[in-house]
Amino acid sequence: MTPQKSRPGARTAYARSNVSNHITIGVVRNAHDPRITPRALSWSEFCQDLSKPDIREAKDGTGFVLAQFNTMHRAGKNVAAVSALGFDVDGKDQAPLPPLVAHIELSRLGWAHVVYSTWSHSAESPRYRIVIALDAPLHPDMLRDAQSYVVDQLPGAIAQAIDRACLGDRARLFYAPATSPDRAGEHEFYSGGSAPLSARTLTLIAAAMQRKRETQKEQAKAMATRIAARGGVSVIAQFNEQHTIEEVLENGGYTRKGKRWVSPHSHSGTPGIVEIEGRIFCHHADDPMHNGHALDAFDAYAAIYHNGSLSAAAAAVRGVQHD
Repeated sequence: MTPQKSRPGARTAYARSNVSNHITIGVVRNAHDPRITPRALSWSEFCQDLSKPDIREAKDGTGFVLAQFNTMHRAGKNVAAVSALGFDVDGKDQAPLPPLVAHIELSRLGWAHVVYSTWSHSAESPRYRIVIALDAPLHPDMLRDAQSYVVDQLPGAIAQAIDRACLGDRARLFYAPATSPDRAGEHEFYSGGSAPLSARTLTLIAAAMQRKRETQKEQAKAMATRIAARGGVSVIAQFNEQHTIEEVLENGGYTRKGKRWVSPHSHSGTPGIVEIEGRIFCHHADDPMHNGHALDAFDAYAAIYHNGSLSAAAAAVRGVQHD
């Protein structure tokens, strides 16, 4: 399909109006060959390459990683820097919007982006990839938090169809556009926006998220030490026996959607809180429970009502118990 030209939309505080930057990717022959061939090209050349699907009989073939490698072998430990942010739109939790609609929504944000359909795409069941440009390489340690933050800024209908399980995968393989001969006319490609996201600002945001997680981890360790020293019964254990995660979330204004929950702080309306074996994991970057760990009922209570402070939450629970 013909690439779509889109007008710049509202600029964010972490984007610059400039798409003349270059991108370095790692190219592989297929999913089974981990050898990386680095390739540097302009953003416009990158977009042009993705506009031309390979016509072949099988899905497996040439692919690329949105990263620079210090050792030419596809593995997360070998990634030196992330070149762009890539997202899988597979609709595991919600049916995706058509690629053209996603492109229009991204264009309204003004972000420099590419949307292209994948091997299994059809008009009835859209499947595609979104790649968002960065103005500079991003440190791989910041990838998961940067992606999580960006997803929460997307319109809900896009964010809800993104496969969050893939966030933070430094060496994530993206197949180059390809389609079977009988579906050659169904390939879709769109590019637009004028503002790559600022790697520096995303780094600051991700670093703040990581510092918050470390503080909460240290607080939890200190509280466990104090409880053990007193030889007393854990306030945390008592709380978890008396309260469920569902109760804590409902009282905190969270909304259940199937097996997931939507944060009242979410801009997108995405159900980004997942239940995992009696605990929850929060993908909402703007939510107080977003700390990179699976949470029990007390952890969630501390995050929602006491800014993640376990000691303050414990003190509040003790106060209620003694009233």
